[in-house]
Amino acid sequence: MNYTPNLSLEEAKKIHLASLDVLKRTGVKIDHAEAAALLLDAGAVRDDEDRILIPPRLVEEGLEKIRPTSSEIQIYTRDGDPAMLLGNGETYFGPGSDALEIRDFSTGELRPATVADVGTNVTVADAVGFDFVMTMALPADLPHVYPTLYAEMVKHTAKPAVVTAATFEELFQTYQIAEMVAGGEAQLRQKPTLVAYVEPISPLHMDEDGTNKLLYMAEKGYPSLYAAGANCGATAPVTIEGAVNQANAEFLAGMVVATLKNERARLVSGANSSSMDMRTSGVCYGAPEWGRSVAMYAGMGQFYGLPSWGFAGGSDAVEPDFQAGMEAYESILLALQSGSSLVHDMAYLKRGYLYDPRMLVLTQMMVDRARKLLRPLELTEQNLAAQVIDEVSREKDGLDNYPSHSHTFEQFREALWIPPKYIERGINHTNSLPERLTEIVKEIIATHKAKPLSETMLAKIETYLASL
Repeated sequence: MNYTPNLSLEEAKKIHLASLDVLKRTGVKIDHAEAAALLLDAGAVRDDEDRILIPPRLVEEGLEKIRPTSSEIQIYTRDGDPAMLLGNGETYFGPGSDALEIRDFSTGELRPATVADVGTNVTVADAVGFDFVMTMALPADLPHVYPTLYAEMVKHTAKPAVVTAATFEELFQTYQIAEMVAGGEAQLRQKPTLVAYVEPISPLHMDEDGTNKLLYMAEKGYPSLYAAGANCGATAPVTIEGAVNQANAEFLAGMVVATLKNERARLVSGANSSSMDMRTSGVCYGAPEWGRSVAMYAGMGQFYGLPSWGFAGGSDAVEPDFQAGMEAYESILLALQSGSSLVHDMAYLKRGYLYDPRMLVLTQMMVDRARKLLRPLELTEQNLAAQVIDEVSREKDGLDNYPSHSHTFEQFREALWIPPKYIERGINHTNSLPERLTEIVKEIIATHKAKPLSETMLAKIETYLASL
């Protein structure tokens, strides 16, 4: 067995042609008059069951339009500094959104999420070095929840955000705040600080609210996803190949609509495809199928010349235990090996219901370890170290061991993975790993402060939220 997660060119072509066939034969159900009209005016056909059949020509034309705007998408910090260049071959990691439960770091108890938990988790994510943030919490009974949560994120980090919204209205309100912080609509378009997470409904359904979001993002020229939740055996075929085929068709349909609305639309490709647990009907966050699909979507993004959406670092476990470590690290490796661009849901637990700030610390360490593991060889004279071998072996200048040679001192930080102090290496008997992670989280909360927003900007945001 010699399996590689990366798609070959022939495999990517085969999936692309299969997705074109889905759009031409089965088409898309569209509950949005403008989107349907855009497609029909461009040459799509409405069948007897009121589905819009999209010919391959429209897909190929859409891809030609989207590549110039989206092959590389620069995302910026809150302060306008370059943060992530999506599509340049790098993999960027961040947490997920909308967890209903939180493990309280001070008591260890599970409880419903609150607005304050967004600030706590974003502070931890900012401190440990994630590339972007998401809310990681969804408090119940909160008015105007998504703009409120975005405001909480932007108060606690300058890093970019990926944002969700239950309704188009809340997405619009979120972007009103983002424009305010950036200095205006033109400034945000020139230096986008966030990416909108927009979804169709699988299978092959463009609902009114999701399509409103898609068209708004396209019209504004702001970067967004159009990422289906096409899970094996639930909302997509049970085979990973079939799920990716369907979700890729769903992305292509959204891409065509977006480019018909505005040729300057900016889209990240890809989708989410895990498996449904056939015993409980829950979606599995630790399933190997999700890691495999991430690699496939990365391959399709590379085939199209677009950045890709990915997943890694999540688990079905309820705490940072052996299961969580196994499942999280496996998916991190696959995301890095395949070159997925924008990888979310790091540290998700309990099938996406729970955030535990300790897992944020642990999974960022896993990313650092995996990057070191997968780093390409550099067969330079310095690294091959023939001169050093000769000097130590011949005991030149009194050097008879490598620890005393300058080469070791000069190179060890780059050559070796140096684990954080909380990783046990069998030297001393210490507290358990969860206990050590708790200590790290408490230290971060007590000491880490991101660059604050100005008092004037904070007041503007609060005034806007109060007006909703």
